[in-house]
Amino acid sequence: MSSGPAEVDGHSLEPGPDETILSAAQRLGIEIPTLCYLPGHPPDGGCRVCLVEVAGAPRPQAACHTLLRAGMRVATRGPALARLRATARELAEAQRGHGAPRTSHPYLRFAPELCITCRRCLHVCSDVQGADVYAIAGRGAEARLVFGADERFESSPCTSCGTCVAACPTGALSDVDGAEQGGEIRRVRSTCGYCGVGCQVEVVADERRVLQISGVPDASVNRGHLCAKGRYAHAWRESPERLTRPLARRGGELVPISWPEALELVARRLGEIHARHGPDAVGALTSSRSTNEAAYLLQKLFRTRFGTNNVDCCARVCHSSTALGFKQVVGVGAASACYDDIERARLIAVVGANPSEAHPVLGARILQAVRRGARLLVIDPRRIELADAAHVFVPLRAGSNVAVLNALCGLLLETGGIDAEYLARRTDGLEALRAAHLPAPLELAARASGVSAEVMRAAAAEIAAAGPTLFVSGLGTSELTQGTASARALANLALLSGSVGRPGAGLLPLRGQNNVQGNADMGGSPDLFPGYQSLSDPEVRARLSALWGSLPPETPGLTIPEMFEAARAGRLRALWIQGEDVAQSDPDQTRVFEALERLEFLVVQEIFPSETVRFAQLVLPAAGWLEQEGTFTNAERRIQRVRAAAPPPGEARADWQVIRDAANALRAGWDYPTPGSVMDEIARAAPHSFGGVSYARLEPDGLHWPCPSYSHSGSARLHETTFPAGRARLEPVAFVASPESEVPGFPYRLITGRVLHQYNVGTMTRRTDAARLAPADRLEIHPADAAREGIVDGAEVELESRWGRCRARAALSDRVSPGSLFLSFHFPETHANRVTGPARDPESDCPEYKLTAVRLRA
Repeated sequence: MSSGPAEVDGHSLEPGPDETILSAAQRLGIEIPTLCYLPGHPPDGGCRVCLVEVAGAPRPQAACHTLLRAGMRVATRGPALARLRATARELAEAQRGHGAPRTSHPYLRFAPELCITCRRCLHVCSDVQGADVYAIAGRGAEARLVFGADERFESSPCTSCGTCVAACPTGALSDVDGAEQGGEIRRVRSTCGYCGVGCQVEVVADERRVLQISGVPDASVNRGHLCAKGRYAHAWRESPERLTRPLARRGGELVPISWPEALELVARRLGEIHARHGPDAVGALTSSRSTNEAAYLLQKLFRTRFGTNNVDCCARVCHSSTALGFKQVVGVGAASACYDDIERARLIAVVGANPSEAHPVLGARILQAVRRGARLLVIDPRRIELADAAHVFVPLRAGSNVAVLNALCGLLLETGGIDAEYLARRTDGLEALRAAHLPAPLELAARASGVSAEVMRAAAAEIAAAGPTLFVSGLGTSELTQGTASARALANLALLSGSVGRPGAGLLPLRGQNNVQGNADMGGSPDLFPGYQSLSDPEVRARLSALWGSLPPETPGLTIPEMFEAARAGRLRALWIQGEDVAQSDPDQTRVFEALERLEFLVVQEIFPSETVRFAQLVLPAAGWLEQEGTFTNAERRIQRVRAAAPPPGEARADWQVIRDAANALRAGWDYPTPGSVMDEIARAAPHSFGGVSYARLEPDGLHWPCPSYSHSGSARLHETTFPAGRARLEPVAFVASPESEVPGFPYRLITGRVLHQYNVGTMTRRTDAARLAPADRLEIHPADAAREGIVDGAEVELESRWGRCRARAALSDRVSPGSLFLSFHFPETHANRVTGPARDPESDCPEYKLTAVRLRA
C-alpha cells in the first residue's frame, strides 16, 4: 500500500493514531450506517451494516473496526455496498425473537419480537456496569438474547442501571420512563440527589412531573452512566405523602398553617428561648441532602443572630473521623485524589467501602479499571461484590482496622516496600513510625482481626509492587470508636507508598449523601467556619465580621451527640433540623427519642413525614433535589450546579429561601435574591477555598475546590507539590479494642449499612418502585451461624444488644463471616438503630455504627 494521506470518498486526510475508517468518515461529515456499533465502546463488527470498499482489498471491510492507513482509498457508497447493507439488515430483521414480552420488573421491559441480537446491550452491560447480564444463545437464524435463569431481569445479575435501554437501537429493551409523553416538555441538566458520587443528569419534565432521567454523556463524573436510583427512583416527587403546607403542633396535633404564620412562629419561639436561656440553648443541624447555599445560610443564621456555634451536620455521624484523621496527617480532611485517578491507578485499595452498592457508578468504574489491568485490594469484614474481583481480599473483623493497617505499614517498612525518596522529601516522623511498627505487628493484627499473616503479607506485597496506590475508603473506616485512628493509619500507609499527590493514587474517601462534603465545607461543624476556617483565627474573624456583621464566640459549639445529651439534660431547648431524620438514622435510638421529646421547640424542614417529624412543633415543607436551584459538592470536591426541573408541590419551598425569610423575620435584613448571590458571598467568606467559584464558572462540569481566584482552574488533585504545613506528618497509631468487642453474652458482631436499591433512611426510595426490588431490611447471617441458632432463611429474628432490640428477617449469606451479621437501616419498621449503642470515637465524636455486640433469638 502506498504512503501519504488516505482518501475517503475522494476526500484526502491524514489518518489519526489507531483511527478507524468509521471515525475518519465521521470526522469528514460522511455518514456510514451502523447497527451494532456503539460510540465509546470496542467495535463488535458483527452486523456488517457498516461495510465499505477499500481499494486493493479482496472483499468489503467493516468500517467500525478497520483502521485507516496512509495511502488507503475508501469508498463508502455504491450499488454493491447498498445491496450488501440491505442484506445485512434483512438478516438482522430475520433474527427477531419470539415469545411474550417480559414486564414483571419494576423498571425494565423486554420485547423479544423487536430484538435483532445486535449485542449492543451485551457490550454496554459488560463494558460499563460490569454485570454481564446478557448472552446470545444459538447460532445464525436461531440466535436469541438470553438473560437470567428464567429470562427475567429479577433472576439475573441485573442492577437495573438502564444502560442497556439507552443502547438498544430497536426498542426491544425499554423502561417504564421511555413511553412517549404528550404536552410541552423541558430538558434540564442537574446533579443527582442521591449518593455523593455527583452524577450529572438530564431531567425531562413537563409542567408538573418528572418524566425521565438520563445520564449526561460528556459529564466527567459519570460519562452518561447512572445507577438505578439516579435513573429511575424519582416517583417520590408525586407521592401523596409529600409535605405541602407548614404544620404547627396545636393541642398535640400537627395542623396546617400559612407561611407568614410559620415564619412568625419560628422567629418568635427561637427568639424567646434565646433571650431566656442564652446562645447555648439553641442549635441547628444543616442538611446533606440539600444545597450548599441552604447549609451556608442556616449555619450563618445561628452564628450571627443567636451567637452560637451549636451547628453540626450528618458528616459528624459518618465522615468526621476521616476528615479529622486525614487532616492530622496530610493537612486536609477531604479527598486528595479525583475520580479520574481510578483509570490511572496501578493498584486500587478499597478499604471499608462498598462502592458497588453505596456508590454504584464509581463501583462500576473501579471494576472496569480492574478488568483493564489494574490490581485490586479489598479490606472489609464483609465479602462485598468487589471482593470477588480482588487480587487480595482481607476479611478482617469489624473494629480491627487499625491493627491490620499498622501491620501493613510494618510489612512495608520491614521489606523495604516504601518510597524512601518521597518520604525523605515530603514527610516527617518516619523514624518514630518505624520504631512503633517494627517488627511488623503481625501476631497482634492476626489475633485482633482474624486475618492470617499470609493474607496480610500478600496485601502488603501488592502495595509494595505497585508503589503509589489509590486508597478508596468509606464508612467502614470512620464509623468506629477508632475511626480517626483508622483514618490516620490509612494515611500513614498512603504516605509510606508515596501515594498522596500523585496521579492514579492518593486518598479518596467516598461520601454517603449527595452533599455531605458540601455541607461540611459550608461550616456545618461546631468548631469551624465555612471553608474549614478556624473560629479563633484573627484574620478570618475580621473578614467574616465585615461580611456578616456579628460573630459567635471562639469557643466550639456542641456536636450532634452532645446536642442530644444537652437536650436530655434540659440545656439545649430549641433545635432546627434541616433534612435529616435523626430519629431513624442516629444510633442509640431510645436516647435520641428522649432528647427530641425534651426539646421545647423543634423545627423540622422536610419533604415527607418522618420519624423525626413526629417530635416537631413546627414542620416546614421543603423542595427536593429535583425542585430547587443551587449547588452540591461531591466526594472529589467538585462543586456542581443543581437546577429545578419541576416545581415543588403545594406550598413547599426551596430550603435556602425559607432560611432567608426566617432570618428576615428575625430582622436580619438579608438580601439574597437568588441562590447564586449566596454562592457569591460564600466565595468572599472563604476565599482560599471558594474565591474563584461562581455559577458562571461552574458551567458545564463544575469546579474542584480549592479554587481561590477567577484565574484558577480548580484543584482536581491535592498535595501535588506540597502539603498545607509544608510536609506531611507520619504518626504512630495504637490499636485499642472497641468496647463492643468480646462482650460476654453477646457473641455476634453487627455491622449496619446500605443496599443497592435503597438510600439512607429510605425517605425517597421507599416511595418509589425501588421498594419492589428491596422491600425490607434483611439481616445477613452466615449459614453456619444460622444452623447453630436454628434460623432458616426468611425467618423473623430478634437482635438484642446492651442498648435495645429490633426485629428483621434473616437472609442466609456467605458474604458475612461466621460470627458477623449485616443489617441495613432503610426502613423505619426495623428500628435498626435501637440496637446500635452510645460508643463514639473520642476524637471525632462519630458513633460506632460498624460494630455492635448482639445476640440472636429465632
